Amino acid sequence: MLNWLTQLNEIEGIAVKSPACGTLLPISSHPELLYNSGIVQQALCIKLQQNTVVAPFNSLYQCSLNGRRRLRFKHSSGLTLQLDFPSSVMSGLGKGIEYLADSEQLLSAGQPVLRLDPHYLQAGQGCYAALMVLPHPAIEAIFCMQRYVAAATDIAIIIQLKNK
Repeated sequence: MLNWLTQLNEIEGIAVKSPACGTLLPISSHPELLYNSGIVQQALCIKLQQNTVVAPFNSLYQCSLNGRRRLRFKHSSGLTLQLDFPSSVMSGLGKGIEYLADSEQLLSAGQPVLRLDPHYLQAGQGCYAALMVLPHPAIEAIFCMQRYVAAATDIAIIIQLKNK
C-alpha cells in the first residue's frame, strides 16, 4: 500500500526518482476506471506536464500492452516500476509517440525512453500515467507526496524494506 505524506524529508529508505515530469497524485485521480477503482494498491498517477519519459534507475526496460503503452523498469534487485499510459494515447496506434529505447534494452538512470507528441499533454483533461511498484517480498512500505516532480531529478517514492 502506498502511504501519502505531507513531507518526505524524514523518511528513510530507498529513494526512487520520477520517470516523468508532472504532478504526483493518488491513483484515485486517474480518469480511467481500471486505475481509480482502488484495485491497484501500490500505485499513484502522474499528470504529465512534459513529454519525455526516462528510466528512473539503471534497469532492464520492457515495453508491452496494446501498442506498447506499458513500460517496465526492472532493477537488478528485482524491484520493478511499471508506467502505464492511458488507452486514449494509444488510440492513434502509436502516432505521435517516438520510442527512444528498445524493449529488453539495459538502460542507465535518466536515459530517455520515449517522447510523446505535446498535443497528448493538452488534450481533454490532460494525460495521466499510472506509476506502479510491482509486488516484491522485500518491500515493507512505500511513501509518496503529492507535488510536482521533474524526471530523473526529483524523488517520486521512497521504499522501506523489511528488516531481516
